[in-house]
Amino acid sequence: MVRRSRPEETMGADARRRRRDGARGRVFDALRTERWISVVRLAVVLVVVGIEALSPFAGGQHGSPRIVVLGLALVYAIGSLFAFGPHEPSTAVRAMVLLLDTAFVTAWVLVTGGAASDHWALYLIVVISAGMRYDLPVTMGVAAGVDVLYAALLLADGGLPRELAVHRLSLVLITGFAVGMLAQQRALHRRRGRELQAEVEARGRELSVHRAEVERLRRVDLAKSEFVAVAAHEFRSPLAAIIGVLSALRDHDGALTAQHRLELIDGAAAQAQRLARLVDDLLTVSRIEDGALRLTLVPTEPRKLLTEAAQASGMTGRLVISIGRVGKVRCDPDAIIRVLTNLLDNARKYAPPDSKVRIVVEEEDELVRFRVADEGPGIPPEQREGIFERFRRLEEGAAKPGSGLGLYICRGLVEAHGGTISVGEAEGGGAEFTFTLPRATRQDEASEEPRPEPGIEISPSPNGSERAGRDVAVR
Repeated sequence: MVRRSRPEETMGADARRRRRDGARGRVFDALRTERWISVVRLAVVLVVVGIEALSPFAGGQHGSPRIVVLGLALVYAIGSLFAFGPHEPSTAVRAMVLLLDTAFVTAWVLVTGGAASDHWALYLIVVISAGMRYDLPVTMGVAAGVDVLYAALLLADGGLPRELAVHRLSLVLITGFAVGMLAQQRALHRRRGRELQAEVEARGRELSVHRAEVERLRRVDLAKSEFVAVAAHEFRSPLAAIIGVLSALRDHDGALTAQHRLELIDGAAAQAQRLARLVDDLLTVSRIEDGALRLTLVPTEPRKLLTEAAQASGMTGRLVISIGRVGKVRCDPDAIIRVLTNLLDNARKYAPPDSKVRIVVEEEDELVRFRVADEGPGIPPEQREGIFERFRRLEEGAAKPGSGLGLYICRGLVEAHGGTISVGEAEGGGAEFTFTLPRATRQDEASEEPRPEPGIEISPSPNGSERAGRDVAVR
């Protein structure tokens, strides 16, 4: 059955997924931006190096500082290409990189003529890189800071006409505003794109859920059709036998001896019991599939379960039971007796008539494990998983009586108790079914007085006392 999520669970999962995707998107954007800025930085440095190479350096003391600044800037530009790893650069790192860019531009302006240098336009590239990193307010703040720095250079130098100085300072602010607006729009578009992508993914998940629900309903409908077909087939044989007996009694009553009448009535009664079991199985299957099983969980001795299951299956003379030092289990006794009875009936059908069926009960942490092993042909590995499905039977056992619901009911009842059931190969061959039940707690057992169970004879240990791992035989 497909578990349908509650709306609040789905909404919460979608919100967490959107936050996670948004965080990943921001990390990716920041990394990509810094790497692109690194490429632009290297390109600008190479262009400046080329310009300087094509024009002779000014003589005197200015040649050496320009070479030093260009050399350091080239090393810095190349190193920045490899400085950012797979993680998002922190705010401090990004601010430090921006300050280093500003420092190198200022140093280059100073060694190439001061405030009147034509290389002042490199400040515009610094402002543009800020717009690539930040939103409008921060970009305008960077532009204002660059303006203050350049204004200080202008005041210190004083060789630039006032109109040209105002023009340059205004151009820095205008560039900051324009780039900031573009950055704002870019961030908005990216955010909307991520929201649209998240919406598309959410709709895709909803569509997948709907498709899964449609597929589940299709399987349910197919299973109901199969259910009706198999039930009709299983009902037909006992009904035909009962109708035959009634017809014989009606049409040939005078020709029948008392012995013959008794045999016919016994046969009809057996078929009626078979019908009753089939109806009970079908009702149990319906409750399992609808999740409507009603269990009365009480602390129960495993011996009691084994004794009643042995008597119900009529296999008391063929069972060899080994019970370790185990306490009570918390279960619905009728349900677990039914599980054990189904497993014993299964062993009787497939194992040789005179073979033994071994049952081992042992405690494992907070669970009690039951193992039922027969000496039959066993179950092929490729069929072990599917043997617990409805109407599924072994290929070599198709001719044996049964509806194919017994093991499916066993699995449903065991899982309703919080346990598990599986099948493997027994020692020496045959099938071994294993299922677990929760062990009763001390509070559960406190209200229960121990009662001796009839029909179980405990083989004492050599020193006359009962010990863990004692063998129990059902008589």
